[in-house]
Amino acid sequence: MENNDFNLKSQSVLLVSEQGSIARMVSDVFPSSENNTVTESANTFKKLNGAALQLAFKHDLVIFEIDSDDAGELQAIEELLARRSGDTLFIALTQNDLSITKARELRKIGVDEVLPLSIDGEGLKAAITEKVGARIVPQPVFANGPVAQGKIIPVTKSRGGIGASTVAVNLACALVGGKRSFFRKKTESRVALLDFDLQFGNANVFLDIEDNGGCLQLIESAEQPDDHFLSSILQKHSIGVDVLCAPAPMVPLQSIRSDLIEELLNLLQRRYDYVVIDLPCAIVEWVEPILRRATKLALVTDTSVPCVRQARRLIDFYRETNVGLPIEIIINHERQTLIKPAHVREAEKVLETKLKHWVPDNQKIARNAVDLGQPVIAMKPKSDIGKALAKMAEALGSELQVAAPKNN
Repeated sequence: MENNDFNLKSQSVLLVSEQGSIARMVSDVFPSSENNTVTESANTFKKLNGAALQLAFKHDLVIFEIDSDDAGELQAIEELLARRSGDTLFIALTQNDLSITKARELRKIGVDEVLPLSIDGEGLKAAITEKVGARIVPQPVFANGPVAQGKIIPVTKSRGGIGASTVAVNLACALVGGKRSFFRKKTESRVALLDFDLQFGNANVFLDIEDNGGCLQLIESAEQPDDHFLSSILQKHSIGVDVLCAPAPMVPLQSIRSDLIEELLNLLQRRYDYVVIDLPCAIVEWVEPILRRATKLALVTDTSVPCVRQARRLIDFYRETNVGLPIEIIINHERQTLIKPAHVREAEKVLETKLKHWVPDNQKIARNAVDLGQPVIAMKPKSDIGKALAKMAEALGSELQVAAPKNN
């Protein structure tokens, strides 16, 4: 998909609608004079054959009119989106009085944006520009040439005190690699750790770092952050992780603006191979841009009934924002057994996944690591908890491996 400054130039658009007024509006938003191409189809998706349906994925955008009460059309779109593997955006135009529930159903099957049929050209352009802009992040360029886009890995939890910060800190430290590598790589990856648990975050304590006020600067910033600002708020740890501490004073959960998060992620993805983000145990608006960009999400829980139920709710919520988001379940404070107990089998059924990441409960070593301000994988790498955390980090890291630049 080609785009400069999100100006909707050089876009290939498939329009599926029978209304001439919609066709004229789309043509105005994507004029041919700016190298856009608009292909029109008066058929509905359920009337198109397999070959015609596959043509949809050859376009940058598919804008289609749909009656949300038409079960056959909904099924046809769901089957089409189930086969999506590229970056094609699907924009639905539907009834003006569409309920929130039905809009969520469309998003759940993979529709990227749901707009009313009464929308005008300016509104359509603004909505699509926002969606295209969120998908496009400038390619990072360093002295040795372009580097793959940094991977964003949020870490969340089913309840407070479950150990998500322990997982986030040790994951970030393990991903650095290099001589201290648990992956035995020759070069180090660039890793940032952001503690966005604004009210109860303590990732800095695990690394013996004092808050430098960086997060407060971000919250209070009236301007968009730039590279200079980013360098001023991050702190380098000796292991090689750059850390943004949670603010020392108590601040409201809604303190951060979503646009600041968007720009911060732009900067971080250009600079780092991995960005690990410790999320709060709450649903707040500014988490959405993080979830939309996430490469993989780590959800820390245990197998108790309340935690499993909450984990299921969180998975459903997160996938409303990012339908295809891969989620790894980390079972903390529990040891994996050779034979699965009934409650573990039930948890796997509810969560619809095999539970493959287990971190045993070793309070003595975990407490000692926090008191000394060292990650477990560095302080006690051969302990049961150290091995489990390293194994978990290696599994996640190997799936997300990006090429780090060679050092001159």
